[in-house]
Amino acid sequence: MEPLYLVAVIKPKIECADEVLEVLRVMMAKTRAENGCDFYDLVAGDDEPGTWLMLEKWSTRADWEAHMSMPHVVAGNESLADLLRKPTELRFYSAR
Repeated sequence: MEPLYLVAVIKPKIECADEVLEVLRVMMAKTRAENGCDFYDLVAGDDEPGTWLMLEKWSTRADWEAHMSMPHVVAGNESLADLLRKPTELRFYSAR
């Protein structure tokens, strides 16, 4: 099986940025301990203020699918629903 690379584009409401960051920090800590999680990092750039990227690498797509049903992910995504300007966009990639 091939690894799965994922970029999640996160656009918090400006007034909710601190709350979004706290939710994501909890999710990151628990996710990094999951089987198959090779990296899970939140980054932001200067070129698009107010847009964050979660850079992820999973050993397999099945590992990521299991991750999506974990209680901390389900709860975190529910908490984020009203704190974002747009739903999170998921971009999937594979190694070349």
